Amino acid sequence: MLRDDDASWWNPKVLVILSLIFVCGVAVGAAITRSVLHSRIEAAHQQSLNLGQLRNSLDLTPEQERIVTKELDDYAKYYQNIEEQRADVAEHGKMRIFDVLTPDQQKKFDRLFSQLPH
Repeated sequence: MLRDDDASWWNPKVLVILSLIFVCGVAVGAAITRSVLHSRIEAAHQQSLNLGQLRNSLDLTPEQERIVTKELDDYAKYYQNIEEQRADVAEHGKMRIFDVLTPDQQKKFDRLFSQLPH
C-alpha cells in the first residue's frame, strides 16, 4: 500500500525536479551542440569555395552559375530554417515547463536560465 507521503510519478515535486533536469539537459545539449556544430560549420564555410571562386576556377557557363547560385541559396535558407526551428522547439519546451511552475518556481527557473550561456 502507498502512503500519502510516498513519492510517485504524479507528485508535483517529482515532476518539477524531472522537468528541471530535462530542461537543464536540453539547455546544456543545445549549448554544446551550438558551440561544436557552429564552429565546425564556420570552419567548413571558411574553407569552402564561394561563387566567385567557383566561377573563376571552373569557368562556369551562365546556366551552370545560375544552378550553383540556386543551390547555394537553397542551402543557406535550409540552414536558417533549421536554426529557427531549433530555437522555436527550445522556447516552446521552456514555456510549457514555465506554465506548470508556481510564481516562486518561475522566478528560480528564470534565474537558472539567465545563468546559462546563450
